Amino acid sequence: MKKWLLIMAGLIAALSVGLLAAVLALFPPALVVAPSKDLVLSGVTIFNPGAARLEDQTIVVRAGEIVEVRPRDPSDPQPLCEDCIAMPGLIDAHVHTPPKSIVGNQALFSLLYLAHGVTSVRDTGEADSSVESLAGRLNSGRMLGPHMYRCGRVIESAPASWPAALVVETKDDAAAAVDRMADTGVDCIKVYNELNADAFQGVAEAAHRHGLPLIGHVPHPVGLKGVKDFESQHMTGLPYLSHPRPELNMDIRDDDVLPMTDEDVIRALDLAVANNISFTPTLANLSLRLSASDPTRFPPPEHGDLPDFWPDVWQTLTGHPTGEEGIERRLDSVPRYRKMVGQARARGIDVLAGTDTLMPWVMPGTSLRQEIGELALAFGSNEAALEAATRVNGDHIDPGRVGVIAPGMRADILLLREDPVVDLGALDRWAFVVADGRVYSRDEMEANLMRYRRHFHGGFYSSIMNRVVSLVTSDSHHAHAEE
Repeated sequence: MKKWLLIMAGLIAALSVGLLAAVLALFPPALVVAPSKDLVLSGVTIFNPGAARLEDQTIVVRAGEIVEVRPRDPSDPQPLCEDCIAMPGLIDAHVHTPPKSIVGNQALFSLLYLAHGVTSVRDTGEADSSVESLAGRLNSGRMLGPHMYRCGRVIESAPASWPAALVVETKDDAAAAVDRMADTGVDCIKVYNELNADAFQGVAEAAHRHGLPLIGHVPHPVGLKGVKDFESQHMTGLPYLSHPRPELNMDIRDDDVLPMTDEDVIRALDLAVANNISFTPTLANLSLRLSASDPTRFPPPEHGDLPDFWPDVWQTLTGHPTGEEGIERRLDSVPRYRKMVGQARARGIDVLAGTDTLMPWVMPGTSLRQEIGELALAFGSNEAALEAATRVNGDHIDPGRVGVIAPGMRADILLLREDPVVDLGALDRWAFVVADGRVYSRDEMEANLMRYRRHFHGGFYSSIMNRVVSLVTSDSHHAHAEE
C-alpha cells in the first residue's frame, strides 16, 4: 500500500509539474529592455508639430530625461541617424488593455505599441485589476513597451453599461471611490453613460481635489451642459443638446448625429468652449468596426501580429453596426463626425488623438496611425494631426512631461528619415525609437516582432488558446441568441 501511495504521489507531482510547464509555455519569451543611459543625439532636425523646426540640433538626455536642446557642436559624437528628423514619440490617448486571462497579450500589445512609434498610452477603463501591475512594470523599465497612464475602473451608476464599472449612486460614495482610486496612483478618472447627476458631482469635485483629469462619456443624466473641464470621448453629449437622449446603455448613435443641423453643432461647440470641454473623437474606430459588421464588404486590416482568435473575440463585442441600414447610417455619419471634429479644432477646442484599441478591429499601434490620418482629413492638415498625437495629448495626459522635445521632458523621441508632414507614411518607416531614454533600432524591433509572431502563431499556443477562446465566444454567441 505504501508503495502504491508513493507511486500515486509521484504521478500527481509529475502531472502538476507538467501542467505548470504547459501553462508557462503559453507565455511569450521575455524581451530585452534596452538600458536607460545618457545619450547625445546630434545632427537632427527637431520637429515639434505646431512649432518652428530647428535644424542641425543636438538633444542631450540623462536618466531618461531631455536636459538640453542646442545647436550641434563640432565636439558632439557622430549622429545616430544622419540627417534625421527628431519628433516626439506618439501618444495614444484612448486604449483598453486585454485582460490577463488572454495569456501573453498584454506583453504583445505593449510590443506592438512601441513597434509603431507609440511611446505613451492611456488606459481608459480597466478590464481587470492587472493593469495597475502592468503599468508598474512598463513604467519602471522592467518590461518592453510604452509608458502607460491609467484611469482605473470606469465609474457609473446602475444600470451600468460598462461591464467592469465601479457602480456608485450617491455623491459621498462617488467621492470616496475617487479617493480610493487616487490612492492607487491613477492618472485620470473616467465616467460613463449612466452616472447620475448627484454621483457625477461627487466624482468631479473629488477628481479636482486630487488634480486628476476628468474624462469619459458625457453621462446622459448630466448632459453636455452639466460637464466642465471635461474630455468627451467619441463626441458623446453633442447631439443631446437638441435631441432626446438614447435608450439606456447607449452612448451616441449615428441616428442622432446625422440630423444635427449646423446650428445644433455651433450651439454644442459654443458650450464646449465656454465649459473647457475637449474631445477624443476616435474617428478611425468608426470605420474599423465595419469589418465586424461585414468582413466581406469591408475587408479587415492586416492583423498577422495578433493571435488567430482575435477576429472571433471582436465578433462578440457589441458596438458595431448591424444590418444594411445600420451600415449605411455609419457610412453616412463618418463624414459628419469628421466635419464636426474639424469645426471643433477651428474654434480652438483641443482634439486628442485616441483609438479605443481593443474594440472591433482597432489594433494596438497601427490604429493610431489610422487615427492620425483621419484627423488630418478632419483638420485639413497633416501637421495639425501630428500635433494632436503629440503636444495636445501630452498637455492633457501629463503636462510638462511628454508631447514635445524640450528640456525637462521625458526622452520619448522618434527618429525619421522622411518628413511626416509630406507623407504620414513616414511614421511607419521610423529609423529609431527612443522610449524613456532607451534606444531601439528598427532591426531590433523587427526581430522582437518575429519572435512574438512565432510564439503566438505556434502550434502549441494556437491549439490551446484558439480552442479556449472558441469555447468562450461560442457561449457568448449562444447567450446573445437566447436574449
